[in-house]
Amino acid sequence: MKYGVESQPSVSECLDSIMSNSNLESNSDSYLVSVITVCKDDQEGLTRTLKSVFEQKFSDYELIIIEGGSQANYIDLLNQQSHPSAKLIIEPDEGIYHAMNKGVAHSQGEWLIFMNAGDSFASPEALANAASEMSDDADVVFSDWIYRETSELAKADIVKLNVRHQAVIYRKNLHDIYGNYIVGKRVTISDYLFFLSIAHKKWKYCKYPLAICDKAGASSNPRHFYQRIAAELIFGKRTVLNSCCIFLLYPFYRIIKRNVLRLR
Repeated sequence: MKYGVESQPSVSECLDSIMSNSNLESNSDSYLVSVITVCKDDQEGLTRTLKSVFEQKFSDYELIIIEGGSQANYIDLLNQQSHPSAKLIIEPDEGIYHAMNKGVAHSQGEWLIFMNAGDSFASPEALANAASEMSDDADVVFSDWIYRETSELAKADIVKLNVRHQAVIYRKNLHDIYGNYIVGKRVTISDYLFFLSIAHKKWKYCKYPLAICDKAGASSNPRHFYQRIAAELIFGKRTVLNSCCIFLLYPFYRIIKRNVLRLR
């Protein structure tokens, strides 16, 4: 299945649209959701993300923007257009996971979702669809997602833990038990490590896609792949023999993929 991607307005137009959220009816029986957006010098990506957030028909959310330090005119634009209903934190950070931890610390919602700059909700109904699956006995709500480059639907698989953080909403208090995202210069799987830690909790599937995100990124890096295999070994999802075979054969697979199959 394929989905279209529309053109986007400016950052200032998106931030101004916060005002219109006050006209939405509150979902009185729902939980407060903290939508956390991490951004660093990405005006185009932030514009796309804000547009999708402010189009949501679900109104019981707060928006937290963690800006890691950008050019002065960009920061000035955010400061001028921001509205009290959105939290804007502008300060240097030690990478995306450090920024995500800041978002968790500043959040007031019982449930969290990370929709970082460049990501977007799949539709105006996406957050409401996911929120309808929230309940007192659920810890995580997850769904499928759409790749922006191809508009193709990617299927989530909880057994294999094939999920994307843009398509996962979870209870904030899980961080009180399992800790924050690990911050390290070369660590690219902190969100996956967190999901491995909470894999035994109650996950509920939402049949409607939640997010649109890029296919490329840190996950396409060989280091990310090796870290993921090592984590799965530590958490008992792979055997030592299986992991060793993958570590030995993966370099040859990449050579064949790149030089024979002509794939990236």
